[in-house]
Parts: sequence; structure tokens; C-alpha cells
Amino acid sequence: MNETGREAETDLQELETYKNLFDRIERQPLTLEQRTACVSGARNTLVLAGAGTGKTSTLAGRAAYLQASGKARPEQILLLAFAREAADEMDQRIASRQAHEGQSVEARTFHALGLSIVQQVEKSAIALSELSDETRLQAYLEREFLHLLNCSSQYGHLVLAWFDAYESKPLFRSCFQDEKSYEAYLGQQVFRSYNDDYARNVSELLFANALAVLGIRYGYRAHYFRDVYIRAYEPYRCCFYLPAHDCYVEIHDVPEQQVSNCPLVEKYRARVRQIHRGNGTFLLEFYEQEIGLARHNPFVCLIQQALGIKLAPLQISVGLFRSFSRLRNLLSVLKSALLAARSSDASLPAMRERLESKADFESRYQALLLDLLIPLASAHEQYIRDSGKIDYAMMINRATRYVREGRYPVLWRDILIDEFQDLSAQRYGLIKAIRDQNSHIRLFCVGDDWQAIYRFAGSDIAYTSRFESWFGKATCVALRHTFRFNNQIAAVASRFVLENPSQTRKSLVTQIQQASPAVSVLDEKNGMARVLQNIVLKMGEISSVATVLILARFRHLLLPESTLQRWRQDFPGLSVRCATVHASKGQEADYVIVLGLNNGEFGFPSGKQTHLLQESLLPEAESFTQAEERRLFYVALTRARKHVYLMYDPDNPSRFVLELLNNHYAIEVLSDKALLASTSLKRGKRTISAMLLTLIGFDKRA
Repeated sequence: MNETGREAETDLQELETYKNLFDRIERQPLTLEQRTACVSGARNTLVLAGAGTGKTSTLAGRAAYLQASGKARPEQILLLAFAREAADEMDQRIASRQAHEGQSVEARTFHALGLSIVQQVEKSAIALSELSDETRLQAYLEREFLHLLNCSSQYGHLVLAWFDAYESKPLFRSCFQDEKSYEAYLGQQVFRSYNDDYARNVSELLFANALAVLGIRYGYRAHYFRDVYIRAYEPYRCCFYLPAHDCYVEIHDVPEQQVSNCPLVEKYRARVRQIHRGNGTFLLEFYEQEIGLARHNPFVCLIQQALGIKLAPLQISVGLFRSFSRLRNLLSVLKSALLAARSSDASLPAMRERLESKADFESRYQALLLDLLIPLASAHEQYIRDSGKIDYAMMINRATRYVREGRYPVLWRDILIDEFQDLSAQRYGLIKAIRDQNSHIRLFCVGDDWQAIYRFAGSDIAYTSRFESWFGKATCVALRHTFRFNNQIAAVASRFVLENPSQTRKSLVTQIQQASPAVSVLDEKNGMARVLQNIVLKMGEISSVATVLILARFRHLLLPESTLQRWRQDFPGLSVRCATVHASKGQEADYVIVLGLNNGEFGFPSGKQTHLLQESLLPEAESFTQAEERRLFYVALTRARKHVYLMYDPDNPSRFVLELLNNHYAIEVLSDKALLASTSLKRGKRTISAMLLTLIGFDKRA
């Protein structure tokens, strides 16, 4: 008999020997798939647990089996979770079901493990820096950023360069083959000056910013001092008027030597010159100027020369910007990059050095952000070191080093990891160091590549999808029997996520079967109250309270608590709560309502672009378009036990909604009329309206 055959025979024997354990470890007996995973004797076991398939029960079963079979004592089992809430839940489940001689396996987060290793090696209590809290980190970075902006001329020029030429990629008329393409570009862009003027093009934006830096008051798009028309029905308005110099300014957004190639500009210039000659007014003309590698706004020097302003060091401070929110937006980009760098343990100076000789826009963009970030990152690192504390990144890195150096002896026999799809490079490094010190440790990982949604936080789906390339030969067990939702939700969600060919192929089996669709798509103009009424109707005569989870892709789209409270009063048969889709991971409800399935930056999928620097610090992106957003939508769908409602704007639908509508998914489209009388089910002699009044608490006879 070969090795595989012997392992299979051993597993069958173990399944029979520990049948009673697996029958009683949870309220319901474990499935055959769960039991097969629990008794795996492989050095590496990967359990792919679909949504609602009982991954926590499987982890509890594995821990109980290891103890009951004598393979490991509680203190020899390292059970890891990613979130404190998940670790606490597992602690409660395990402690109540598998106490072993007064002990039970303790679930820990990676951060708790790292802190424990560091404290044991350094033999002292190590405190976590207050900057580990994102709100406090934001406040600290804001103070440091403003100090650098106000006190360092070099840093101030970097900030100005960002808003001049990198906040959005600047393109000039000379970059386009034809006028139509240029006009289309201008129509899609926003050119916002330091002073919150909305310029018409990049050249005007740079000129407005140069005036602000020089402290010159101006009027943008000011009317001429007398009624003069540039063309029929269009009074002449100059680009800028400088009252202190009684000077009119025109910005021609082409290089001066190319004016003759642009009839529109040439004709406009001739008419403007005619107006000023005829009225004896002072006109200055400027042409397209690009910001070079030096990053300085070229209009600053040109204005000084034209107006005879004495050259002097420019005074740069936060007061240049009318809206502080713009600086906060830049700081948000820098903070995201800082967190990505710390979670990936990247060397920012080394990254900057590699970009030094590159002149393309993307490289210059990243180089500028690194020049802005490195002083902040250095100050942040020094602040934590001076405090004698550590943050999460330092904690994991230091723990990994201590394990690798042998200063922390590894005594575990088994490592169990929950939500394995969320593993990051730092956490992988710690697990690898532990395995390198003791190669006999068994690794048991439970996760679901269909629910990998945290790349922005450093998680890398490749550790799951290419498991054996990281950990060696493995046994893979798929948990396919879901206890949460019905076959209709499973069909829509599974088909949708599997459009990405890189996702692991598995077929979910549901306990609950129904013939009618359980995913509804509807116009968001119908309003939430109509949807809640529809849910009440679906409940029928059921007297128990139904749970409703309202999900949004972004936090700012969540409904206010006052609105939720009103609905709880209006619909006493419903328990209503809301969360972002990311925060809903691990939650479930009878009914799920997903808001904002629209196109755009804050739609679903999100149209927001990750900044180039942050992108370069994150794990390698997948080739499939919107792969993570697709998995996030799968997570939203699979929070529901009974029914999902997807709300969207028909005038601006997201690509996900269009895919559902156009590709024959098993969904229903709820029209306005259908919402009012969607359930024409026979309810005996009671009318739908009377039943509705009773269920929502308005029928006092009930």
C-alpha cells in the first residue's frame, strides 16, 4: 500500500474511533467533510471553508481531536485568529466544549502572540504605542505634517508640487492630437487652485497657484472695466486681473511657438490684443509651461520677471490653502502608504533610490510622495522608539527575529489558523520562523479564497491560492455544506464569484431548497420603508423577530442611528442594524439589504483608484478586473439566510448590477408595483394590508 493509501486508511480509523467526539462537540454533529479535516495527519492541511460551512466548528473539532487522541496537550496547540472578536468567540466555544484536565486551548490574535514572544524574550512589560490607534495616528501625523509645511521651505515646495502637478495627472493641449479630445479631457477634470478657484485648464491652475505663492491678490475670470464683447453675446472676461498692478492677464494654453497651429487660440489672442490696444489697458500674456523635474511652478519666476518683483525666498505655510480638507486628503494618502509600508516591512529610502533616475510620470509621482512620506515615517518611528513602546508592525517583526534567532523556543506541536485567506507577508514571516525552528509542527489552516477582501491592509490571497508553494505538500479539504443560506442565494453568489477563473472551484451544497429567487434587484428610489414592508410580507404569520442587516460599501453611506431607530419603532417585528460590507464579515442576518450598487468612485464596485505609491507597497494585484470587489460583493450576498435586496439607481447602475441583469442570473427585479403587492400569496381570509398593519404594529386589534 502506498503512502496516500495508508493515510486514507488511518483517517478512516480515526473517524470511527472519534465518532462520538465529532457527534457531540457542537450542537449539531460535524459533517463528514469537517471530520475528515479534523483528523488529517498531514504536516500541512488547508481547509477551504465556504461561507456558512462551519469553520469555527471545524477548528474546535480539530483542537478537541488533537487533545483526545493524545497528539497534543492544550499548551502545545497554537490557535490563531486575526481579530480579537474572533479569538474571543473561539475561546468561548472551545472552553465550553473541550476542557482538558482543567485546561483548554486559548485562541490568540497574531498581535497577542507577537507581544507575548517579545515580552518573554525581553523579560519586561512592553506597552503598545498610542499611535497604534488610527485616530491618534492621524492626529500625530497631522501635527508633524503641519510642522514640516510651516517650518521647512524644502518640504513646503514638495507640498506645492503635489497640488500643482500630481494631485491629478496634468495634461496640456499639446498632449492631444485634436481639439475634440482635449475638450473631452477638460470636461472630465477638476482644476482646483490653492485658493479654491476652479480653473479651466492646467495652465490657469498653475498661474493661480503662482499668484497665491507670491501673495498677489487677483480676480479670476474678471469682467473687463467696460462692456466689450469677445464674440456675439459673450462679454470679455480676462483670465486674471491683478488690481495692485492694474494688469490684465491672459493664459494661452499652448506653447508660444505652436499658437499658429491652433486657429482658435490664435484668433482669440488677436481679438484680446485688439481690445487692450483700443482701450489702453495693460495686458500680460503667458503660454503653456510644464513643471519639469525640478518640481517648481514655472509661472512664479515668469510673474516676478514680468512685474519686476524682487526675487526673495517664498513663504510657504498652511495659510496658502483656503480649504484645509485638501491638505487632509494628501495626508490621508501618506497615512495609507505609511501603514502599507509598515505592514510590508518595505524600506522607503531604498524605494526612493530606485526611482531616482526614472523620468516617467508614474515614477516621478511615487518619488514625490516618498519625499513627502519619508520625513513623516522617520518622525513616526523615532517617536515610538523614544516612548519605549512598540506598534503592531514592530511587534511582529521583533517577535519574528527572536524566533529566528532561537531566543524564543518553540514548544508547540500544532498551529491552527483561522481566516487564513487574510494572511499577510509579516504574519507569514512569523509562521515560517516558527516552522523553521521546529519543522515537525503540523499546520492546519482554515480559510476561503472567495472571501479574501483585505489586500488594502496587506493580506495576500496568494498564500491561500498557492499554498503548497509557500508551505510544502498539503492535504486540501473543501467544506461545501453551508448551514446559512438557501440554494438560490448560493447559486447567484457562487456563479458570480467564479467569474474570476483564478478562484478555487468548489460547489456549495445547501440544506434549504426553494424554487423562487432569493435575490431581488430594485430601484433605490422606492425607499427603504418599501423594502422593509416587503420583508414583513415575506415573514407571513411568523411571530418571531426577523433580523435585517443593511450594508453599504462605504462608511459615509451608512444610515444614521436616528433613522434605524425610527424603523425599529415602525417595524417592531424586525431587528434592523447596518454595517459596511467589510465590517459585516463573520455576521449574518435573515434578510440583507445592500445599498448603493451604482457606478462611480463610491459605488459598488468602487471606482476609487489606489494611489500608485500605496499600490506599489501592497501585495501583487490580480490580473482579473475588480477581483477583490467581486469577492466583497460575494461576502455581502452571503450574509443573508433568506433573502437579499440589491438597491441601485437605474440611471447609473454598477457593472455588478448590469452583470446580474444581463446574464440571466436567478434573480427577481422588483418593480414599484411589485413592492406594493409583491406577495399575492393566499393568507386565508386576512388581506395583505390587514396583515401588514398587524405585523408593523398599527393594527391595535391584534
